[in-house]
Amino acid sequence: MDNRSISGSTEWNQYTIVLDVPEESTSIYFGVLLIGKGKVWADNFQLVVVDKKTPTTNNLHQEILPEEPINLTFE
Repeated sequence: MDNRSISGSTEWNQYTIVLDVPEESTSIYFGVLLIGKGKVWADNFQLVVVDKKTPTTNNLHQEILPEEPINLTFE
């Protein structure tokens, strides 16, 4: 939710994150990140399968990493 961060005090709201999970995945980790002072209250976390027509909210443009380090001589 990097571009949809929650700031300050807010009323209860529903927030949705939609991500593609590769079939070979064996674990899914989720949680809440609080930066600075304050409190975070969360309830009713759900993992739901949606159809492929549902757009993702992923804003990370992950590149496929090389299998081994490259340019170690910084040339």
